Amino acid sequence: MPERADGEVGTGRASAKLILFGEHVVLYGKPAISLPVPSLPVTARARRRPGPVVIESSTLDSGRRELSAASQLDASAVPRLAVSAVCEYLDRPDDGLFVTVDSGIPAGRGFGSSAASSAAIIEAVARLWGRELAGDTMFALIQQSESFAHGKASGVDARTVISRGGPMWFQEGAVAPLPVAAGATQPVLVVADTGVNGSTRQAVSTVHRNLVTLGATGTDLLERAGAMTTAAAADLAAGRFADVGAKMTATHFILDRLGVSCPEIETLVGAALEAGALGAKLSGGGLGGCVIALAADAADAARLHAVLLAAGADRCHTVALDASEVRS
Repeated sequence: MPERADGEVGTGRASAKLILFGEHVVLYGKPAISLPVPSLPVTARARRRPGPVVIESSTLDSGRRELSAASQLDASAVPRLAVSAVCEYLDRPDDGLFVTVDSGIPAGRGFGSSAASSAAIIEAVARLWGRELAGDTMFALIQQSESFAHGKASGVDARTVISRGGPMWFQEGAVAPLPVAAGATQPVLVVADTGVNGSTRQAVSTVHRNLVTLGATGTDLLERAGAMTTAAAADLAAGRFADVGAKMTATHFILDRLGVSCPEIETLVGAALEAGALGAKLSGGGLGGCVIALAADAADAARLHAVLLAAGADRCHTVALDASEVRS
């Protein structure tokens, strides 16, 4: 791909993600199961323009913010770090760029908004310079900004937001597609937004502190969570979806024990289970964000959708387990 001329545009795209199993424990070498949600996308456009880097993003509070190398490093600097990372890799100057980011991913809700924005920016800037980046290169560059955003990043977000497939098995940086049994009816995830912004950085710190305090009990919790993720992968492949749901709920209790639930999450998990969900748990870093509930089929999903809204969810998304669709 040739370098684009002045006035032309490089484009990039990534998607939201959900974590089915493995939040936090993935940082301690345990596996995770994640799911890309292509219907919640983020797109980026990059073009050359004289002057310092300017990033216009729908995810920044100001809507438009000019970021220099001397800017204070806060959440708004993550897109700037993504630009710097890809330009350094390509050995190109990172001034004279104008980047716009349009995100349909709610920020701070466990959907991987920062990773997806970084991925779209990196792809757009690389294409502006006539380059297509391999998956491992994209992963490494996204991780640079993710490590800043979250303090310690497992890599599951960085891998999942650039995936185009269904559920994925993730462990220590490596990924593999995860089969889901086909049937006459397919289970559906109902994703309920608490309306509370979570902080992955704070949640990671909380889990670490609690694991130290719990000692051997904390080690046992990590082992149990890892074993449930492994067993859930086999359940998905075999179509044992009720067992998947039970493991989701059991995993939620572990995450609660590790200190990353909150009253809003507990209210929605309880409402989903009382309404007959196969299972329910927080998804993502916790301390806010989203709850995912597994419904047996589309009809049950519609009922859970209404129940969770009535229980206080800010909004709900319905996501096919194979990641084929999302409806708000």
